[in-house]
Amino acid sequence: MTAVHSLTPSMVDALGDGHGDAETIERLRAGQVSKRLLLLRTLLDEAHLDDYFQLLVEAQRRSPDAVAEVFAEPHVGAWLASSLRRLRGAWTGAEPIETDLAHLGAIAAAAAIRAGLEFTVDIPARDGWLMLPSLGRARAEGVATVRHAGGHLTAGEDWQELRVLHCKADDLELRVRLDDIDPFRDCHRLSAAERLTSAEADEWQRLLDEAWPVLTAHHRRYAEGIAAGLVTLVPLHTERTNMGVNVTSMDAFGAVSLTRPADGIALAVGLLHEFQHAKLGALIDLVPLYERDDRPRYYAPWRDDPRPLGALLQGVYAFHGVTDFWRVQRHELSGGRARFAQVEFVRWRDRVWRTLRVLEESDRFTSLGRRLLDRMRAVQREWQGEPAPAETVELARAAAEDHWVGWRLRNARPDPAAVERLAGAWRAGLDCPVETVAVEIEPRPRALAQSVRLDLVQLRIVDPSRFAGLVAAPGQLHRVVPDATPADLALAGGDLAAARDAYAAEVAADPDRLDAWIGLSLTCQRQAARLLDFPELCLAVHRHLRESGESPPDPIALARWLVPVRGTDATSRNR
Repeated sequence: MTAVHSLTPSMVDALGDGHGDAETIERLRAGQVSKRLLLLRTLLDEAHLDDYFQLLVEAQRRSPDAVAEVFAEPHVGAWLASSLRRLRGAWTGAEPIETDLAHLGAIAAAAAIRAGLEFTVDIPARDGWLMLPSLGRARAEGVATVRHAGGHLTAGEDWQELRVLHCKADDLELRVRLDDIDPFRDCHRLSAAERLTSAEADEWQRLLDEAWPVLTAHHRRYAEGIAAGLVTLVPLHTERTNMGVNVTSMDAFGAVSLTRPADGIALAVGLLHEFQHAKLGALIDLVPLYERDDRPRYYAPWRDDPRPLGALLQGVYAFHGVTDFWRVQRHELSGGRARFAQVEFVRWRDRVWRTLRVLEESDRFTSLGRRLLDRMRAVQREWQGEPAPAETVELARAAAEDHWVGWRLRNARPDPAAVERLAGAWRAGLDCPVETVAVEIEPRPRALAQSVRLDLVQLRIVDPSRFAGLVAAPGQLHRVVPDATPADLALAGGDLAAARDAYAAEVAADPDRLDAWIGLSLTCQRQAARLLDFPELCLAVHRHLRESGESPPDPIALARWLVPVRGTDATSRNR
């Protein structure tokens, strides 16, 4: 049932450029099917599911293509991966493990239906539903009986099909399921949305109708790959309307999970971004690109947590495509949206270029991995020469620094002994000693942080008149950008003195509020006061003094006092 899979050198080169045609994607997809069949063999060695497996074998005998189609379904891959993790104690679940394992019966039933078999099988329901992958679900309690005879399916009550979104533009068709019912769709445990209303589903169709022509007309080579490999969209739920989340699971090739985007452009770049992850993940399943290194120690300019080597490569590859998207769109959009596209192009061009250098310094890449990096570097080198307005470069730099400061405050920890010495010197009224402080990277649990400062800067770029109105009437701030403060508004508007004083007041009121420290660091940097390079040191000394019973020091005065101190760690290389 499995096969040997390979890509031609030209296919690998095209993927290295960021693309990949329909034939390449089909080979990656076939590789995923074989991978899942191998995972199934491993699962069957650890669990007894003979009756369900026998139905699957009968479907395979009747129609191998039918079985392959079902095992190509993204959330069949998610089920296999999560079940194996649960069996080995690496993951927990809300349902008994036996209920999860019995999902093989639903998979076998879906394959048998596709193969045209007549059968009867009993399958435990989950949360009052029985889901047949790629087909739909029915209400059921306890153990449900699934029958297929004479072309007619009987399975519980209140049958709900998976909705299908369909678009065609420039002779390129995209057909995807809007999956809000599969029990294994929440691969990342990021709050997959429950069953959408018809109006909500229609809104997704409208957004796709906007996004798909953008991709086919201006990003054709990416669109061809998406059309060949993307089969499922999973809506995510968020209480925060200004916080977009896109994610792709390496267990679920062919699926993208995302919160509802603001418009077609946001959906277009989200699909392009996430399918880059899918392509690279499927390529890595076929051929080794690097020796595994799971230490989370690298700075990634698009994540709030340190990343291991493979994850850093994933980010570079995805944002290589994002850079290309904005490189093109800055010439296609108009007004404030064009200005925003220009900033995004410059921002990600610089971040990807610098992070590529970090990857290239590693000695863990295979020859094929090096080839992939070289292809990306060659494309990125061409983009480095494309001109950009000075204001755009400055805004892109500010966005990059905002992320850098937040990342360090969350994850960088200065040597505690050095922090104690410095706090003692401050307490004694001495001059700050000249020394170098070692800084360790200690990953904190990932939080999907959203920079309200960048939200405000984006508003200033895209809609200057609305931003000016907000400055004139700051009482409306919380309605436009939730969680933003007057200090954030002052910083986004360029009033550095007001921003500095307001952030200092926020730190005094809540010394552990990271957003206040980030804003204060950025403001001091723009006023030529050194706080930005190692902001975690100022925070650590400030916290030590507070926890020792001292009155909280003025953070700006403390930052100025700490100027002679230098910090050292390896993460600054791609800042």
